[in-house]
Amino acid sequence: MKKEVKVGLLGIIAFAIFYLGFNFLKGLDVFRTENEYYTFYQNAEGLQPSNPVMYNGVTIGRVVLVEPEQDKNRIRVMLAIKRQIKVSDKTIAVLADNGLLGGKMIKLLINAGKDLPDEATLESTVEKGMLGSVTDKLSPTLKNVDSLMVTTTAIIKQFDQTAVALKALMASATQTTAGVNGIVAANSKNLAAITGNAAVLTANLNTLSNNLDAQLKPILQKTSTFTDSLNAMRLGQTVSQLNSSIAGLQGVIKEINQGKGTLGKLAKDDSLYVNLDRTAANIALLMADMKANPKRYVHFSLFGKKEKK
Repeated sequence: MKKEVKVGLLGIIAFAIFYLGFNFLKGLDVFRTENEYYTFYQNAEGLQPSNPVMYNGVTIGRVVLVEPEQDKNRIRVMLAIKRQIKVSDKTIAVLADNGLLGGKMIKLLINAGKDLPDEATLESTVEKGMLGSVTDKLSPTLKNVDSLMVTTTAIIKQFDQTAVALKALMASATQTTAGVNGIVAANSKNLAAITGNAAVLTANLNTLSNNLDAQLKPILQKTSTFTDSLNAMRLGQTVSQLNSSIAGLQGVIKEINQGKGTLGKLAKDDSLYVNLDRTAANIALLMADMKANPKRYVHFSLFGKKEKK
């Protein structure tokens, strides 16, 4: 081989060694069998490089880098995942607790979608731990307990106010009772006299009532007897007058049916109706003739001259 070829090969080999060494010093594995992906969290407390990346309980990778991005107020995490694992664009990186040891790990929720290339970005979320789940379950109960405590406190305050009012009412009632007792004690003699007078008055009223009952009973009996007699007399007179009127009316109707009197003739004899009908017909003829020949009945002349027949 010529010296120029040897120098060129040596330069290429040296450049390759330099490139590999430089990347190795940077922490990059040139001959890696993993794909690298990025995800971001607001708080990645407890997450360290070399923490596992799990999928359905199986380790498929590891955490390579955890570094803050202060300008964006977030933590960037780089994941190294085996190349045989197909990561889609709908995959979610879940930051979760690593069992009871207190460490952290990344769980991948791989959903159906398009495959992501190397160094792509995954969606992220944080899984609530055991304490967080218990807190979420207990939060409605705690809210109810808080509301119950507030209600109980308000009721106790109202009872305090009621107790004060009751004390004042009891004190006022005590004062009123003492005053009434004093009035009764001061006027006990007068009350006894008033009670005795009331008893005497009641006895007198009873005696008077008995005397009035004895005197009024005969008078009331006589009054009721007189009223019954008066009512009987008036009722008999009215009934007799009514019978007389009915008898007279029956006689008039009988005479009308027999054709007696003017009403009877009008009811039984039609001669009056016939004469009235004829008279009406003649009057109608006369009125028609007067309209047709008025000069025959009314004659008027300024000079007294008679018309020729």
